[in-house]
Parts: sequence; structure tokens; C-alpha cells
Amino acid sequence: MNGMRLLQSFPILALVFADVPSGAAGPQVPGSTQSVVRGRIEILNPKVKLRGGGTDASGVVVWLIPSKGVPKPESVVQPRGRLEQRDKRFVPHIMVIQVGAEIDFPNNDPFFHNVFSLFDGKTFDLGLYANGESRPVRFNRPGISYLYCNIHPQMSAVIVTVETPYFTISAPDGYFSIQNVPTGSYELRLWHERSDARQLAARSRPVLVESTVADLGIFQLDEAGYIPRTHKDKHGNEYDSERNQPAYRRP
Repeated sequence: MNGMRLLQSFPILALVFADVPSGAAGPQVPGSTQSVVRGRIEILNPKVKLRGGGTDASGVVVWLIPSKGVPKPESVVQPRGRLEQRDKRFVPHIMVIQVGAEIDFPNNDPFFHNVFSLFDGKTFDLGLYANGESRPVRFNRPGISYLYCNIHPQMSAVIVTVETPYFTISAPDGYFSIQNVPTGSYELRLWHERSDARQLAARSRPVLVESTVADLGIFQLDEAGYIPRTHKDKHGNEYDSERNQPAYRRP
């Protein structure tokens, strides 16, 4: 299986792939063999299509939790991330970071925004701020943070915070890869915005990385039961029409 075997018996639908896009590069571990762990996400009953009409398999977060025997990487300063507010959208919509990372939230729109997260994960409220301003948040605990704007209900984003440096996000074609993974045993986890918790838990599995390339095969995720999350503003109220918020239209 190209240097990888499962510690338990799980169904694998495919084991050989063409070249896949580069994924997240984990930190180097001195004296340890570094591997690439890769695979592909396949979406069933898709709710989102690409502009060309194909299935969008992007945005699936994949991470590896090392066992006690895996060498720890050298301590490194967490890179500073950036999640923009642009055209009444958060860009990117999905992020994955390691615990301790700090994220900047710049406002690139010609009007006010108010970023907040009050559901699970990291809770915060950045208040009202204008075009050209930016405010930071340090994500100091693992979890799934759902972000919204208190003025524009159509704006949403998700930041997945994990306790490992070995993570990535799938590309639109579903391929993913995690680089610089030391040989050893791991627990693989997945998160997908349009998959339920039970389905994601069933896709978790132990893996043993033994050589320079580990192909994990295809992971199927079914979106048939997906219902978009609804939310209220940060005060627990329904959103007012933007036409009733003249003070928020421009700085």
C-alpha cells in the first residue's frame, strides 16, 4: 500500500493516485524520515457545484494526531493568518490552523463590518470597524469556530483549530496531501461543513506511516442530509434589513 497500512480493518476504495496538489507542509523533525500522506475526498449527493458544473470537494479539513511514539517537531512560532472581509464575504471561507495561531481580520469593504463568533470553538466579538482597519484574534484552544458578521447575515466562515502541525484542506477535485509527516502511528480526523458529526467520526481511523509516501485511498462523504446552518445576530435577534442600518453603509 505504498508505505502505509491500517492498524485496523477499514474498507479502502482506491490505493493508487496520479500526482496530487501540494498540501500543508508540517514542521521538520530532525533525525526522522519525512513522509507525504495523501488521499482523495469523494462527495456523494453534492449540494454545491463548481462553476463548470462539477462537484466541489474542497474545504474538507484533514489532520493527523500523532501517537506518543512519534517524534515531536521543534518548537516554531505559529505563522500569522489572514481572513479578509471582501465583497460582503469572508475570504477564505474555511481555514485550518494550529492551536496558538493568531489571525488578522482586515476589512477591505467600503463599509463597516462586525466579526463575531459565539458558537463553539473560540468565542469573540471584534466590534464595529471600518474599511482599512484590521483586528487580530489568537485561537488558543482546539475546536470549530463559526464566524459571522453582525451586519451582513450572508457572511460566514469557519476556522478549524487543531492540536497538531499535520493538517491540510482538500482541493476542489478532492485531493489532499500533508507533507513532512514523520514515520509513526497517527489518528486521522476529518471535518466537513456539509457532513454530520456521526459520519465524520466514522471516517476517523488509525494509520501507520512507514515510508516516504502514504496513500490513504478515497474517503466518501455524503451531503444528502445537509441543511445550511441558520443564525441570529450576536444579540440573539433576527437581522435588520441593511436599508434600516444607514450608519453601517460606509465609514
